[in-house]
Amino acid sequence: MATSSNVLSGNVPGRGPLVLVHGGAWDIPADETDAHLDGLERALRVARRAVERGADALSVAVEAVAALEDHPAFDAGRGAVLDRDGQPQLDAGVMDGPTLRWGGVAHVRRLKNPVRTARALVEADGQARLLVGEGAERFAAELGHPAVPPSALVVEREVERHARLAAHAAFHTSAAFSGAMDVPRGTVGCVARDPRGRLAAATSTGGAPFTRAGRVGDSSIPGAGYFADGFGAASATGWGEAILTTQLAARAVAAVGRGEPPAQAARDAVADLAERVRWPGAALATGGLIVAAADGTAGWAFSTPRMARGWWRPDESVWTGLDRPTSPSDEA
Repeated sequence: MATSSNVLSGNVPGRGPLVLVHGGAWDIPADETDAHLDGLERALRVARRAVERGADALSVAVEAVAALEDHPAFDAGRGAVLDRDGQPQLDAGVMDGPTLRWGGVAHVRRLKNPVRTARALVEADGQARLLVGEGAERFAAELGHPAVPPSALVVEREVERHARLAAHAAFHTSAAFSGAMDVPRGTVGCVARDPRGRLAAATSTGGAPFTRAGRVGDSSIPGAGYFADGFGAASATGWGEAILTTQLAARAVAAVGRGEPPAQAARDAVADLAERVRWPGAALATGGLIVAAADGTAGWAFSTPRMARGWWRPDESVWTGLDRPTSPSDEA
C-alpha cells in the first residue's frame, strides 16, 4: 500500500497574491519538456497581466487556463488526447471561492476554450451549472464564444499516439495512469489568490487517452478536479476516475480549512488517492494537486515521475519546473 513517502511535495515560497498553475502529472518525455515549460511560462505571463489590470482571482485563473488550452503541449484544448473514435472531447470547470459558485462543461468537441464557457455558467441565470455535449456548445454559441472544427484541436503528436494505442487491442485507459505507456495522464489547472484575498480554481482537460466516446472525467466536477472556498483552492490532475472517487480537490481544501499547510494537505490527499483506489488490472492511482490557502501560502504534490508546475507572485519572477524540488527550501 502506498504512503505519503511515495509522493513528492513542495511549498511555494512567500505569502499574499499568487498564481499557481499545473500542466499535468505524468512521465513527461524529455523531448516534450521544453514545450511544457514554455506553455507554463506563457500562461503565467498572461495571468500576471490580468493581476496587474486588477482582475479578481476567478478571472486570473480562467485567463491562465485559457492560455494553457491554447498551447499544443498539453492535454487540454488544442493538443488534447483522442478518444477511441479519434476525436477530442474536452471538459473544464471553474469555482469562485468567495461565492461558492461554479460552472462546468463536459464532452465538448468544438470549443476553443471550454474554460471560458465554464466561467460563463458561474455568472449565468443559475438554471444550470454543468452542461454537456451539444447543450454546452449551444450555450457557448449564444455567448459568442469561438467555435472550431474538432480537427483544429488535433495535433499530429496525438494522431500518432492514437494509432499506437489502437494497435493494442487490450489497452485499458487506466494503463496510461499507471505509467505503462507513453501517453499523457494529465490536465491543466490554476489556483489564484488576488490582492483582496479572494481564491479561485480552474481546471481543463482533453480527457483520457483512447477512452470511450462520452466519457466524463473529474475536470468538470467540483470537489474532484477543482474546488475553492474561503479557506483554500485546489486543482487536480491524474486518473480522473480515481480523483472522482476520492473527491481529491475538496479533500485537500477541507484539510487546509482545518489548519494544515497547503503542501501537506496536497501530499496527504495524493497519498490517500493511491491507498484507497486500485482497480483490477491497474496500478495504484496516481495524480497531482496544486493548493493555495486564504493567507496566500501554497503548495503542490504529485505521485508521478514528473509534474509540470509553475507560479508567480507580484514583485517576483516566474518559476517553472517539472522534476523533484531542486533545493531543500522547496521541499515540504
